Amino acid sequence: MTKITITQDTPVLMAIDISKSQHEVLIAVPDKNRRRRLTVLNQLDDFNRLVTALKDY
Repeated sequence: MTKITITQDTPVLMAIDISKSQHEVLIAVPDKNRRRRLTVLNQLDDFNRLVTALKDY
């Protein structure tokens, strides 16, 4: 089983537009004006990059 530990009080909002070959991801923190946009290919390396980007928040 994976143990999930949440260390952040501020929520992070994420929207994913899913397609066959690539996915468009929008990450937003409610307290900030900037949003981050990512294109994730349907490959393990890109999913790991997305997980790493989300861990930064």
